[in-house]
Amino acid sequence: MDFSALELTTDQLAFEQEVRDLIEAHWTPNRAHIALDHDRAPEALRLAMAERGFVHPKLAAEVGGAGLGEVEEEIITALFNEYYAPNNVSSELLIPTLERFGSDFLKTTVLPRIRTGECTTCLGYSEPDNGSDIAAAKTKAVQDGDEWVINGSKMWTTWGNESDYVFLLARTGPIEQKHRTLTMFLVPMDAPGVEATAVWILGGGRTNVTYYTDVRISDDYRIGGINEGWSVMSEPLATEHGAGIVTEGVTPVNGSMGAGFSRVLDKLIDGAVEWAASRTSADGRSRLEDPLVRMALAEALLDLEVCWNAEGELGKPMSAEVLMNQADRLADMAAPEGILDFGVDGSIAAGIIASERQHAPGTAVYGGTTEIYRNNIARSLGLPRPY
Repeated sequence: MDFSALELTTDQLAFEQEVRDLIEAHWTPNRAHIALDHDRAPEALRLAMAERGFVHPKLAAEVGGAGLGEVEEEIITALFNEYYAPNNVSSELLIPTLERFGSDFLKTTVLPRIRTGECTTCLGYSEPDNGSDIAAAKTKAVQDGDEWVINGSKMWTTWGNESDYVFLLARTGPIEQKHRTLTMFLVPMDAPGVEATAVWILGGGRTNVTYYTDVRISDDYRIGGINEGWSVMSEPLATEHGAGIVTEGVTPVNGSMGAGFSRVLDKLIDGAVEWAASRTSADGRSRLEDPLVRMALAEALLDLEVCWNAEGELGKPMSAEVLMNQADRLADMAAPEGILDFGVDGSIAAGIIASERQHAPGTAVYGGTTEIYRNNIARSLGLPRPY
């Protein structure tokens, strides 16, 4: 494996400057935006990206992308990270599903705007009582002529308060049949009866519980066949978990969920280095000269390097668990300043260490618990069930 730095071409350097200018024109760097895996770009910045095809940059220009390569895609990600600008606007998980299973109406009126990034989406899988057992969904969709009437609720609908559509899993038959009576819909979030209520997580991020009360939508918004929702949902769900992701060796993390967590850990380490460089020991020497501090930072960087190279489904649980562990260790190292939050005098790097210590435990749940991922990995290795 080649770990050397990638030297950008003249065209790639020009592209980097173009993206840098775009971000600076629409965003003021704000170190408080540390949950880069959870926040979404503001509308003005997102639409400026959409105009240039940068939301899904590897898509062909004729379908809404920019026809760029993996290096250019990584340049975009790296620059958003540098400017502490959230960039979770991609609907990359859903585009192939809509292309394959979407109705003619969705393919002609909605999909083109999702490809460009003009429209945003969120996922409606989990429910308040079901946790990771997605197939136990109780949200019902009842057919009424050419329409469907939807009633129920979804939990952990991240970005549900600022999305145009929700990729919604609904029950269209007896719940006893679980997987065999589920159907997928793309529900407009501005439809009458849809409501998103904030659920604030530790570290300051927002997710939502979404309610659907007598929501009426046309059958045109159905994705795939009736009672075939499990197979329709499985493809984007597997992609979210990192299954089947293949890169050209440029993107630092193959696990799709793990990438965001590792980038946050990168910021967390930067904050710890900033603390150490600006503090002195009792003997007047910089904390960076303290062998225990140097060892802690070195171990964090080694953990980060391992996470950068964790492939597929392994990427998420490894990155989440490393982030949780290192957030605790680095906060302890910088104590008592390591527990000072945003806006508090003496807080480190805008409070990144304290806030990330609060935010990190949630990464074990996002997109499926680490236990679910471990089960998936065990099955792929042919290991026996634990019971």
